[in-house]
Amino acid sequence: MTLVLLKLLTATSNCYTATSNVLVFISSSLSSPAKTKFLPSLSRFSVKCSCFFTQTRPRIASNKPTMNLLNRLGFGSARAPENNDSSIPQGPDDDIPAPGQQFAQFGAGCFWGVELAFQRIPGVSKTEVGYSQGFLHNPTYEDVCSGTSNHSEVVRIHYDPKACSYETLLDLFWARHDPTTLNRQGNDVGTQYRSGIYYYTPEQEKAAKESLEQRQKQLNRKIVTEILPAKKFYRAEEYHQQYLEKGGRFGFKQSAAKGCNDPIRCYG
Repeated sequence: MTLVLLKLLTATSNCYTATSNVLVFISSSLSSPAKTKFLPSLSRFSVKCSCFFTQTRPRIASNKPTMNLLNRLGFGSARAPENNDSSIPQGPDDDIPAPGQQFAQFGAGCFWGVELAFQRIPGVSKTEVGYSQGFLHNPTYEDVCSGTSNHSEVVRIHYDPKACSYETLLDLFWARHDPTTLNRQGNDVGTQYRSGIYYYTPEQEKAAKESLEQRQKQLNRKIVTEILPAKKFYRAEEYHQQYLEKGGRFGFKQSAAKGCNDPIRCYG
């Protein structure tokens, strides 16, 4: 086994040398996962920018472990078979909201800023960021960013329909992002950033489609927002939850107070 590994390492020495400087840079740039998002692979060295209507900021790497050389050569542990069963993530979101509450779910680019915007709406009792609409069971953030799982970054909203109408949530959804750019918001590019309304009831579906028609009349470019049934919701890693309210990358906490109109800085 030792001889095989030595041969593999020798055969890949050129690749390892070529990437060593990059790996050293990433290693020296590591910081707390509670303050940064992860660049999942060197092949997708893209910049994750702030939301569409705010000032952009550069990405930096976090301290999630870099896949080692042996994993890249196929010696890493395989996913459990149930994680590859697409019937699970393609099933409906079967979670149950609290009594008197309803769910709503939207994808509008990077979920950090979108979540904070919905947190501020009176009648919204809880928000969660996560992944949905994909084909992989229990995806990680790295899986989603790879572009191979088809998940969307979404915000699931718990709201009291007596205090907040679904139409109010739709109005914020349209105002918060550009629904005419396919699989991107600003410099955030990838299928995980696509625009989507994911409905739980026939009433939500009807309201969403009517809202899209009305919004289209105000724009001179075609809206590419998908309107689909809500599928299984996978809550994102804890450091993503209420990311900006907690302080974001730089520790600058942003208000989630109801009715707050402060500009949202998507990276803190």
